[in-house]
Amino acid sequence: MPYHVLPLTMAQVRQGALAFQRQLSPAAPDGAELKVYSASPFDMEARRQLKDRFGGDIVYFFNDAARQESTRLNLNLDFKAEIPEEDLPRRRTVVVGKPE
Repeated sequence: MPYHVLPLTMAQVRQGALAFQRQLSPAAPDGAELKVYSASPFDMEARRQLKDRFGGDIVYFFNDAARQESTRLNLNLDFKAEIPEEDLPRRRTVVVGKPE
């Protein structure tokens, strides 16, 4: 299953780019398959590698259900890449969706 990559800079975060979390979260209880991940805040090496690869200070990974819901909600997120599940950080945090 592919994941869609949303890198955000700290400037974007300060300008309110994390509003997607509040808008997607209500859909999570209905859609158990909805998932958005980020690298664990404690895995500094993974976060550095993601920044080097995708250019954001914080990088989020949306599964297809989360991407479709963000489109339905007209969130206008600027996904930069698509990666396979195997390329997700090993240590990751669920940002939107039910924890595993």
